[in-house]
Amino acid sequence: MEALIRPEFGLMFWTITCFVLLALVLSKTAWKPLLQAVEERERAIKHDRDSAEASRVAADKVRAELDVRMNSFRKEVQSRMDEARAAAEKEKDILIEEARKSAGIIVESARKEIEAQKNEAARDLRSKVAELSVMAAERIMMKHLDHRANTDLASKYLAELEKERPELKLGN
Repeated sequence: MEALIRPEFGLMFWTITCFVLLALVLSKTAWKPLLQAVEERERAIKHDRDSAEASRVAADKVRAELDVRMNSFRKEVQSRMDEARAAAEKEKDILIEEARKSAGIIVESARKEIEAQKNEAARDLRSKVAELSVMAAERIMMKHLDHRANTDLASKYLAELEKERPELKLGN
């Protein structure tokens, strides 16, 4: 074990010589391509990192533009919705006013028609009463009876008419 702690000149010489020869051989054959591959990898990573950063900046810029456009679009949509609501409200008010006018015209027309029918019914009633009066007077005159007999005759005649035509019922 002591031999491992104490260095020997021959062993050291050959170890150093082998190491230097191995370093020379590797430097001529393997180190350059290995170092070139590592440098190429570093350049690729740096390029990818720069590209990613540029892409992130571009994406942030696009996102900001899209946010501005989206806000503008939302404002425009809200404005159009408000205009549509106002137009619909105005149209509703116009339709309600037209309906009120139309209803007023219909009510007035119905009122005039009812008044005309009422006047016609009154004229018909007057003519019927006049006709009945004339018929009653004719019968009374034909018989030349006294006043009490004339009254009884008119009452009987009116009772007959009311039985025949219930819609002509007078009094009671």
